[in-house]
Amino acid sequence: MTRRDYLIRIFVITLAFILPLVCLSFGEPRESISKYFNSSVQPIYIISNVLTAYLLYSLEKWKCPAVFLLLLTSFTVYDYPIIHNIFAYAFFFSCFSPIFSHNRLKLYYIPYLCSLIFLIDSFLWTEIICIFTLCSFHGQLLYLKYKADLKRKKHQNGIIN
Repeated sequence: MTRRDYLIRIFVITLAFILPLVCLSFGEPRESISKYFNSSVQPIYIISNVLTAYLLYSLEKWKCPAVFLLLLTSFTVYDYPIIHNIFAYAFFFSCFSPIFSHNRLKLYYIPYLCSLIFLIDSFLWTEIICIFTLCSFHGQLLYLKYKADLKRKKHQNGIIN
């Protein structure tokens, strides 16, 4: 992976991480992140979701969540509430398997599952915890890949640590 690839992934993960924070900064909390679509947050909502879907699609076990994320972005909660919500739930449920199946980062499933407690009160807080967990997971995954690539390059150049 090139330096540019790393920077793009860091940018996308950061953008996805700040999206809920930007939404919360715009007045009264709404029922979900999707409910911010008809606000001034709309451009960052669309860009963040599309770039995240693209990033996820580039990862082998994340193609299904990527498609669901793109579809929930395409069908707005205002115009197609049932279809949008089906894809939203499908996205969050489909993210569980790749997290749980990862050997080194399996523990991220704990906060991901614990977020379901907040469903009693609001889908918004469940979404935010899931988004933060996914961003943290992918951030750490990227860091581990970076360390492995760096070690491999050092080894190839004859600098063994």
